[in-house]
Amino acid sequence: MISLDLARRLQLTLSSHRQIKVSGLGGVPTYISSSTQVKVTLGHRVVYVFDLWVTNIGEDVDVLLGMDFMFSAGVRLCIREGLVILPDEESILMYGEVVQRRQGLDLPIKAPTGLHLRSEESATVRIRYGQSNLKLMWFGQGEVTDG
Repeated sequence: MISLDLARRLQLTLSSHRQIKVSGLGGVPTYISSSTQVKVTLGHRVVYVFDLWVTNIGEDVDVLLGMDFMFSAGVRLCIREGLVILPDEESILMYGEVVQRRQGLDLPIKAPTGLHLRSEESATVRIRYGQSNLKLMWFGQGEVTDG
């Protein structure tokens, strides 16, 4: 969707059709009576042409692109890092000023028996998740909340 104000500012050609009643942002009903074709450029090279509905989306919202756009354009969201990943793997920061470090699981890996490898040899070592020493228990102090 694109706002009527932005469509006018960009002087887009509007195609009229039968009115469609939709539930807008915040549950406020709104009507869509026209559409337009726009060219969307992602990153430096990727260009898509889309048909968008023209309507009053909400205050301070000019364009609202949904999952259909993201799927067809190959755009991925990394919410934890706050990144939008474009099809050519270019990253755009969604919010904030600094890219957050990736959060991951750091597991020490230890072979169950002595393992010595020569050049060009390989071995498969099973990773054991969970508590590795069953005789050792960890306790913490904290607040218990209903969740």
